[in-house]
Amino acid sequence: MSVTRKPIDISPAAARQFVAELQAYHAQYDTNRRDEIAVRARHLLLEHMPKGSKLRLSEVKELDRLKTKK
Repeated sequence: MSVTRKPIDISPAAARQFVAELQAYHAQYDTNRRDEIAVRARHLLLEHMPKGSKLRLSEVKELDRLKTKK
């Protein structure tokens, strides 16, 4: 079951950083390092979400899977 959320307002610089994190995620084969990269991406997104918002690590990884399907 997917969760529908309202779009977040993210600066172009933060969006570029998020994309760079996703590219680093794909370049890495070590699962522990991939998790570290996903955590950094999660923190980046949380900075631009309303206070009290929750974002699971699995949701960040799902964003990555959606990106790669296109």
